[in-house]
Amino acid sequence: MLSVGSLTGPPGTCTPVRAVCHGEMYSSCRRLPTAWHALEGRKPADHRTVRARARGSPARSSSDRGLQHRQGSLEGEVAPRGPDRGSHGSLHSYDEEGEDRPGGGLLGGLAAAADGLPARTKLIAATSASFMICNMDKVNISIAILPMAREFGWSPTVSGLVQSSFFYGYLISQLPGGWLAARLGGRRVLPIAVALFSAATAGVPFLAGTLLGLCAARAAVGLGEAVAPSCATEMIARAVPVAGRSRATAAVFSGLHVGALVGLLAAPPLIAAGGWRAVFYVFGGAGLVWCLGWEALLARLQRQDPAMVALLDGSRGPRPVRRTGAGARISPPASAPAPAPATPWRAFLSNRPLQALAFAHFCNNWFHYVMLAWLPTYFTDRLALDLDGAARFALLPPLAAIAVSFAAGSGADFLVERGVAVATVRKSAQGLAFLGPALCLLWGSQATDDAGIVASMTLALGLASFSLGGLYSNHADLSPRYAPILLGMTNVAGAVPGIVGIAGTGFLYDMTGSWDVALFAPSIFLFLAGTLVYVRWGSSDEQDFSAALDAGPARPPSKDD
Repeated sequence: MLSVGSLTGPPGTCTPVRAVCHGEMYSSCRRLPTAWHALEGRKPADHRTVRARARGSPARSSSDRGLQHRQGSLEGEVAPRGPDRGSHGSLHSYDEEGEDRPGGGLLGGLAAAADGLPARTKLIAATSASFMICNMDKVNISIAILPMAREFGWSPTVSGLVQSSFFYGYLISQLPGGWLAARLGGRRVLPIAVALFSAATAGVPFLAGTLLGLCAARAAVGLGEAVAPSCATEMIARAVPVAGRSRATAAVFSGLHVGALVGLLAAPPLIAAGGWRAVFYVFGGAGLVWCLGWEALLARLQRQDPAMVALLDGSRGPRPVRRTGAGARISPPASAPAPAPATPWRAFLSNRPLQALAFAHFCNNWFHYVMLAWLPTYFTDRLALDLDGAARFALLPPLAAIAVSFAAGSGADFLVERGVAVATVRKSAQGLAFLGPALCLLWGSQATDDAGIVASMTLALGLASFSLGGLYSNHADLSPRYAPILLGMTNVAGAVPGIVGIAGTGFLYDMTGSWDVALFAPSIFLFLAGTLVYVRWGSSDEQDFSAALDAGPARPPSKDD
């Protein structure tokens, strides 16, 4: 909570201020909505106090002035940022380095609006955009597979193998990706990953002449995409306070649902205009453009909020939080401990809460990957739709998932802020994410009308997004320092359904001709099993993995055991 309200300029302007909040430099902007401040885990400034100060206030004492920071100002003091524009504004303004920024016209207004956003919001939005492109490149094959199968004469089994080839690369790069994100920093590794899977996506049409070449290209896409979640988790663990992590995680990972939506929406017209190859060219090019924008953004963030960039670079980090119940206090960000001389792999592998989290990740991803790959084909077969019709119906589940994502993240953080035990919040959210879709799949398997079939699938995928307040926020709870590695480890388990589940669904459907057996039954069983395991052995207590380097593989105690 800010100790002193931020100071703003006249209406229509955005005067940056810096204030000390939990030992960390934050930025604030008068015209930002409360939602953006909530994303950062803080309250908006009291503008009545602000305006009083803007009209003039008594000078600070010499002792107060002695507290002022050399490069900015502490606790509500104004950080100078170019000439005062007055109430009417002007065509141009200048940043702290004297850089000229447009201030008029439509482009100037958009640029000014972007400049007014807090640095953390920009970081989260850009990371979410990379996840959007990530899922666009993943789901494009689920639409393109239909004309590709006709062109190359593939059976459902071969189509399943082609779609599952993505996950071979996704599986093998989980641990290396998590290790790289932890060692080099997510902000450095993420653009490399995006460049890799984007280039591989653009290369699919050149290698699709042979089944082996196509599978290799898709595996390369998975190789790059596997690194992105660990990079995001590392950045969130470093730069976002505990009370805002569920919202930040939801905002970033909701980019996956937006990507599914955009991919399913854009693929049919692209195929109609330029054939299935056009989808891969356009989507791959979008990722390469993002890489250029990321580097430009980091340069601006360095000028706007060097303290946050220092967090991302590893000079400071979030202090681990120990929670022992509903009355547990949330510790503010503080200096991170020195890097461990070795990675405690044995402690990871023998840790019961991490094992439960990995199994929950496996169950969660079985449903998501199988549905993502087979839903358009399911709608085409069950509802007798063409490609465009199937794609339009397949848009509804991602739309529901986007809406639920923000509700899940905000709701989880709200409960944590109100003193509800973090373990209770995580397990409740995950239980809803498992049991809700299981009931919806039972409903869908019995539905005979088109509306019931579509509604059950939409609601199932929407409710599954409560995982963002459950398992996806749990890695940073267990260890902020090792969060990217932990996510890489559980994602290894989570990648297996991409290989076994997608190909197995095609095989089961070939053998039985029943979507109930091939698509619904395995997911329902895993939802039930995942709920039991996660509720029994899952935990949100911080685990002292580094201590196990000398103590052996014994598991740290957990209040949830």
